[in-house]
Amino acid sequence: MKKFSKGLLISVFVIGFSLLTAGLPRAVETDFPTTCDDTLLMFIGEELEVLSIASRREESAWQSPAVACVVTRKEIEDKGIKTLAQALEMVPGFYMAQKEWGTVPYLRGIPGSTLFLYDTVPVGSDMTKSLHPLDYELSLASIKRIEIVRGPGSVLWGPDAFAGIVNLVPMTGKDINGVETGAGYGGPGDRKSFYLNMGREAGFFDVFLSVSGREQEEDDTLCNVVSFWEDKDTVVAPEYRFGEQTPGTSRYLELSGSLSFKDWLVLSGRFSDFKKPYSVTGPDEGLVWQESRSVPDGSIKLEAKKRPDKSSSVRLSGYYRSLAPEYEIIDYAVEPKEHTLYGELVYDRSVLSDAGLFTGGVSYRERRIKNAPVWDGFLPEYLGPENEYFLQSITENDYENGLFSFFGQYSHKIGNADIWLGARNDDNDGYKDHISYNAGAKWAPVRQWMIKALLGTAYRTPFARQLMEEETPDMEKIKTASLQIAWKPSGCAMISICGFSSRIKNHIVEDPYAGLSAPNHQDIKGIEIEGHFSPARNLDFSANLTLTDNDGPDETYHYNDYTYIEPDGTLVKHYTDLSYPFDAGPDALFNLTGTWRPVKRVTLFARLGYFSSTRLVYPRGGTFDSYDGGSNSGVWLFDMNARVVDIVFPGLELDLALRNLADTDYQVPGTYA
Repeated sequence: MKKFSKGLLISVFVIGFSLLTAGLPRAVETDFPTTCDDTLLMFIGEELEVLSIASRREESAWQSPAVACVVTRKEIEDKGIKTLAQALEMVPGFYMAQKEWGTVPYLRGIPGSTLFLYDTVPVGSDMTKSLHPLDYELSLASIKRIEIVRGPGSVLWGPDAFAGIVNLVPMTGKDINGVETGAGYGGPGDRKSFYLNMGREAGFFDVFLSVSGREQEEDDTLCNVVSFWEDKDTVVAPEYRFGEQTPGTSRYLELSGSLSFKDWLVLSGRFSDFKKPYSVTGPDEGLVWQESRSVPDGSIKLEAKKRPDKSSSVRLSGYYRSLAPEYEIIDYAVEPKEHTLYGELVYDRSVLSDAGLFTGGVSYRERRIKNAPVWDGFLPEYLGPENEYFLQSITENDYENGLFSFFGQYSHKIGNADIWLGARNDDNDGYKDHISYNAGAKWAPVRQWMIKALLGTAYRTPFARQLMEEETPDMEKIKTASLQIAWKPSGCAMISICGFSSRIKNHIVEDPYAGLSAPNHQDIKGIEIEGHFSPARNLDFSANLTLTDNDGPDETYHYNDYTYIEPDGTLVKHYTDLSYPFDAGPDALFNLTGTWRPVKRVTLFARLGYFSSTRLVYPRGGTFDSYDGGSNSGVWLFDMNARVVDIVFPGLELDLALRNLADTDYQVPGTYA
């Protein structure tokens, strides 16, 4: 990072802090505005669905400048949602692919393309694109709402807000004044869990603390490869390599909390740790071995926000995050580390009699990574009894990156319409600089109708192997255009149709067999249809359908298939080109849900979900198979949940959740098979 850039940023932060602290004794100036217009005005009888990530200020999802929705805490409880993946699989555009080690999110036909935030702090990793906190490693016990934006968001949120953004908003002391606790048990796998939430609001302060834990057996597959690495340089002899063992028990722990002063200054943090063992099957299905993931993850965030005058507001925030994952493959452990320091100043100002709103800011992010693992070779080839001497090689890399950004967005109201335009410049130390932009318009000809047209770009941070093989790699880029038409005649009904078209450039995939693919491009088009209807006060129905289609070249890998030695001792590598289809996931997704409250204390929920069959890339065999329920027609899943409140005495609740009630058996693609 250039010295003058850092100096400029420090100067801006000093000025911002001066603005924030000026006039603190005047209570009227310490109140931060949630909006400068009527964006929070909803229909009578509707539950307020507040969104804060579309324009960096609180507004309703209906009126936000994005294709957006909110999953409220009431929905989380009524639907029996226990993980983020379970919440997102009911949202249009999202498909949750189950891998051995966890869940891979697809959004609008693009895998691993969503920026996940916890209280606006990213919870992913630059070391690998497969670390997604979608399962029990991220507890929903303390979550107030889940904010979701479908479409690029790099202008306001930087790199990796590629195809969408998901932000988990935790509760504060204002949301719970007392103690709330619960325990759970389930099967299969002897699943035990607990949580404890404590909150208090006292005068100028409010405080919140949450702790949760879980223990369960998630995989009972019998593994036959129990040892391989004698040490880092020696392989275990074949006669000692095989045996029998099962992965064992997974454990999860999370602690989070916040301390707020007058809604002006907020200190918050989150710490989580888990260890998840799982089995991995080789492509010939003869070799099965154990791996595990353990990811201690801690972050602390400080945010100050203030209104210098009636037309403007200032927000200064910063966070530090430490990530220390441990990956254990059979009996070999890799322990990379990632540290991130981030600071940001955002300024809002209303102009032209509140018809215009400018949002601008600067930020600096410094990220340091140690021992990022890059595997060379195809692991299953080494594990068999015919290999007596050779180890799969691994390279551990250290690298760091400074990212200085400045961004701005201006929106203007013209009658019943709003138009906006935004841009962001990212000045990177480790890879090429980029400019993101967005533009859009929304128009409500009458109160019941909303039309949104959006255009935006975003970039994706290169992963470790790209940085090792290329000094300044091109970042993957997406350009997406969306058009949404929504009709809400009342708080009891809504229907929305959204069409989108995305073009991806410099697309690169890392395959465990073939390495890195050549840069590619893809065009993805789709439509998302969703509706809500409440025929009675105690009955709600929702449905959504997502259809996608992609067009573009196959992924091409320049693969070193064998190596030989010339008579003079020269080592010669032979290469061949391999081609596989682009992995867009299912091209059809469907959800039908219903919520019924037969009496005041009882809520019943049911979900019928569907995803179409899709091709499974099987590189070792050179074939492409479909994975589905067995008939090439897709997979249907049925879930139910029952919730009863105030049992025996007020405040006691009982929740019963049943997933895959029809016991549907279907195949999913694994890492190697």
